Amino acid sequence: MKQKLPAIFLGVLFITACNLPVPVTPVAQTETPIVIPTSTTDAGGVVTLNNVTFTLPLGVANDAQSEMASAVTDASNAPWFDVAPAHLKFTLTGYQVQDKFHETQILVFPADEYAQLNPTAGEQIEKVKAILAGSPLSGDAMPVVPFFNAVQQFTSRMQVINFQNGRGIRFVTQYAQYPAPINNHELFYHFQGLTNDGKYYVIAILPVESSILAQDEKPESPVPSGGVALPAATAPDAAYYDAVTEALNAMYEDSFNPSLFQLDAVIQSIMVTP
Repeated sequence: MKQKLPAIFLGVLFITACNLPVPVTPVAQTETPIVIPTSTTDAGGVVTLNNVTFTLPLGVANDAQSEMASAVTDASNAPWFDVAPAHLKFTLTGYQVQDKFHETQILVFPADEYAQLNPTAGEQIEKVKAILAGSPLSGDAMPVVPFFNAVQQFTSRMQVINFQNGRGIRFVTQYAQYPAPINNHELFYHFQGLTNDGKYYVIAILPVESSILAQDEKPESPVPSGGVALPAATAPDAAYYDAVTEALNAMYEDSFNPSLFQLDAVIQSIMVTP
């Protein structure tokens, strides 16, 4: 069980979390999604659905399940964070790390339609545009996942990268609805980007592990050598998250599992045609 926190702190956190977009079980959609399995090869392969194509490097994942996710447009019958237009969803199967908190997925949305339906998504798209226009890379500038009803706790390994017909920002992060320790169960590589014509909005959520993090969020879980210990007798605080950010920023890309270089290669291979 997660450690209980003082009532006053929880009250402040609740107010914060309400204003920011842990993944939830999807609500019933307007139509049944069309699931289309795709096949790759042992040497890595190409995944394609409609106008989206990308490549899985050898060892990252074995395959992908492709899905045409139906639109959810009625906010009165669904949580606000589930409101979205019809979009493409790719769930990677046989992924290099298993049994993590987040589903391993790449999603492609029509950008303008998403922004019109969901103001939170519109705000994140504007953040991506600002970064691509040259805004400094900082935690406050990073976009959040529009469909997560939780707080982005920290951002590390921030880097602008290109894909075949677009650009975006990748970083390593974790979300929670309380001040959770940073851990390998919930950590993930995150990418948000736009095609060069601005028509498509790409989001990737790919779990990763680091050798310096505890395996889960339990306060009693041991922190490996080189990691950041939790504050004594208190919940994680800003200084703790800053220290974790610095420690992960000092790690080599290949020290993560999967390697950040491999995950960058997945993103760089994405092509979204009109």
